[in-house]
Amino acid sequence: MKQIPCFKHEGSFILFIKVEKDKTEFVCDECCLDLQTKSVNVNYQELIHVKNALKSPEFFLSKLKISTPVQEYLIKLDKCNKQAMDNILEEFETKISQIQNILLEVQQELKNQVNCILEKKNKIRDELQKITQFDKFKQFAINFQQLGDNIKHEDIIQNEKILHQYLEDLTKNDCNELNQKLIDVLDRIKREPEDPNQEFYPQYRELERQFKSLNFSQAEFVQQFNLIYFVQVAIIYDGRLMSYYQQQKIMSILQSRLNKKVINFQQIYLGTRDGLNGQSFWSKVQGNTNLLMIFKSKSGYIFGGFSPCQWQQYVNAYVQDNTMSSFIFSQTHDQIYHLKEANKTQAIYCHQSYGPTFGAYDIYFGADFQSGSSNLGTSYQCDQYQIATKNTHLFGQTTPNIVECEIYQVKLC
Repeated sequence: MKQIPCFKHEGSFILFIKVEKDKTEFVCDECCLDLQTKSVNVNYQELIHVKNALKSPEFFLSKLKISTPVQEYLIKLDKCNKQAMDNILEEFETKISQIQNILLEVQQELKNQVNCILEKKNKIRDELQKITQFDKFKQFAINFQQLGDNIKHEDIIQNEKILHQYLEDLTKNDCNELNQKLIDVLDRIKREPEDPNQEFYPQYRELERQFKSLNFSQAEFVQQFNLIYFVQVAIIYDGRLMSYYQQQKIMSILQSRLNKKVINFQQIYLGTRDGLNGQSFWSKVQGNTNLLMIFKSKSGYIFGGFSPCQWQQYVNAYVQDNTMSSFIFSQTHDQIYHLKEANKTQAIYCHQSYGPTFGAYDIYFGADFQSGSSNLGTSYQCDQYQIATKNTHLFGQTTPNIVECEIYQVKLC
């Protein structure tokens, strides 16, 4: 691409596109300095570098005011180029080669350890032979075998007496002396000094370290491999409270329990935007089903719940979930609490004076989203986690004190 001169600054060339609400400008580096001199804040991250934009539509689109998840995806996609992938592959090849070399060293190391084990065992065996006067026992066995087919009954009786006397001498005093001798010998061998410079399985430990490094590289590769999947996740959930791991977990539960595919999460309520109060809450959720609610308390705890049931402001009663797909979750504790079969009539509670309420006050918010309580385990199963303080487990305190709330209608097909 030929360089285009900037007519505002002689000797400078157009480098960027500056996009504003009411106009778009071609600017050079000196243009940016002029703007800063005039106390105009220039965010270089938002400028579109012309040369890079012409090379990559991903880079170009990532500079526009698109949704944050899609923008992050396009930035990752732009960085996923041949050079980056070649570097990852080269790193893989190097680490695999290192592991192959270490495996040979580990093999030799294990052979050496086997020799040490057998040597130690022979040393123990020699001591045991001395303690038991094992030569006497072997000689007795040889003499007995030599009698062969010509053995007589009295020979057997005589040999039994000899063997009994040998064992009686060996085990006298209820084996107390034998036990002490064995303990002394084993303890002495155990305390024999080892080579202080000899490490225990050094190459094997190095192999473990190399495998961890290989796993780290593989994780980087998987991130590139899953880029197309990342864009699907970005479209499904565009919020800020749920982690990627929690998204996947909840999607898996929903699809398994409802036997349907999750298309996306459509946000219908955001507390800090729409108002953290009962009136705003009911104006957004009234008549809706399949709602996923995510909350953040002042303690930083993130939790929530899902129910396919319809939220109706003036019912003033429990709502039954025959699908048994309602659940509460804690992202903070990485736990899921499914609706109990015996309490399916208490999936949610709708009341005009309340905020979101799941179960028989498993989660209960007052209309101000600050007051309320949690009686976790009443309608939703939590015994498997052996929770000590159920009234503070979800909130991080006894009352909700919510600082943010996201509510989504789950679209299924």
